[in-house]
Amino acid sequence: MLGVGLDSPCNSEGTIAMSTQTTSAAPHPVIPPEVVAFAQEQGVEKILTELVEWTRQVYPSATRFDVFVEDDPEIPFLYIVFELDTALSVEQVREADRRWGEGWMRIYPYPRTCMFCLSVRPRP
Repeated sequence: MLGVGLDSPCNSEGTIAMSTQTTSAAPHPVIPPEVVAFAQEQGVEKILTELVEWTRQVYPSATRFDVFVEDDPEIPFLYIVFELDTALSVEQVREADRRWGEGWMRIYPYPRTCMFCLSVRPRP
């Protein structure tokens, strides 16, 4: 897979503690307890960790990386959001999004029990 592992899935605050082998300048996001609980409920805690590290690899220049659970106001559906700011151009973001999607399919193949949403904002 990606060479990502967990020293301990959760620390005393209920957040995910990660150890990685990536070389990315992107910030390590703090995974809030409600995201950890939702990921555990959905059976995707390991997937969450791998997708966080994949995201850091694909967007190494990210200056902000937040992870949170959001609901769709039109239907009763929750999903995990990865929200990043990056210094990439729009064209570079499109290419990185394509690459991220390929990794997402590899890391989390069908059938899926949880949805992940990637939101990348190009910033100068």
